[in-house]
Amino acid sequence: MAVGKLDYTVHNYMEDIVAELIAQRQMEDTDFEFCERCLMDISAIMLNALEPQYVKVKAKLAELDEAAVANLNRLLDEAARQVKANPHHGRDDNGGYHLENFSERMVKQVLEEFLANQSEIELEPDMIPLVAAMVLNQTKPRYAVTTRGGAYKRLAQLDHQFIPMTISCIYNVIKQLKDMN
Repeated sequence: MAVGKLDYTVHNYMEDIVAELIAQRQMEDTDFEFCERCLMDISAIMLNALEPQYVKVKAKLAELDEAAVANLNRLLDEAARQVKANPHHGRDDNGGYHLENFSERMVKQVLEEFLANQSEIELEPDMIPLVAAMVLNQTKPRYAVTTRGGAYKRLAQLDHQFIPMTISCIYNVIKQLKDMN
């Protein structure tokens, strides 16, 4: 299957849950005061510790059971302590930073190369985001707050297991989808 640059979007629904929990904590706890950069750092720490949810299962905090909410609150407290002890604001506080999962970028790159360099698997274009989401659900998140990006991407590139594991995962996901049809 010859493809150019893949153009699709995926979304980790855990980002919504973490954002909702942080907003709730900000409203309920007056001592929970952090700048925008520190809140992104807290989110990155939490999201790196949580299982990703790119295929939507539960997207709201209220949909989670008590144990899951308790675990999220524990992670939030740990992340807040960690950021409070070592804040990044002021270091490069020229703004322009954003929260990004570099695993998404790496999976997109591997998937693009995979589809461009093999001919035995035909994949409909509308299935590509689903394949990417299912692969990302099985991939370790690499969230970072960055102005330039790339640190986690470079680490993933240095991880000699990342590309073969991702290719294997792509094959398995495609096989699962074909078996369902």
